[in-house]
Amino acid sequence: MTKQQLPDIYETRMAKEILAALQAGDVERAKKLEDHLLAEAADGPEEREALREQLRASMLFRAQIDASAAGDEATAKLFQDILTQTCSEKVIKTLIASALMHTGLSAGKLPAADHDLLTQHLDENGAGAELRELVAGIKRVA
Repeated sequence: MTKQQLPDIYETRMAKEILAALQAGDVERAKKLEDHLLAEAADGPEEREALREQLRASMLFRAQIDASAAGDEATAKLFQDILTQTCSEKVIKTLIASALMHTGLSAGKLPAADHDLLTQHLDENGAGAELRELVAGIKRVA
């Protein structure tokens, strides 16, 4: 397998910088970088705080996937560890459900276990009829 390069996009660069700061024990710098990224994403202070954990989780999850796709499993594992240490289980479950929803809608199908996990997440969180209809349209394959 040929090792691919991580994409040179803003989120990946920021995630790498935050990871490097955390690895160096510079929590202050990591927080400043996170604040900068949040300032780019949010329209105001209230929204920034509401997005803080979701943005951190999304950024770390994306960085983990990018590192894994590039064949850099050590970096992928580090991003995964930081994700599980800095984000709540609820946010991580919602992030995974969102990724499954996106994948299922794009591909038109999901493996049975993933489809069941997505459906369970919708059930546990009182999802509305529109989301349920979208998921019902995703083929569940064995």
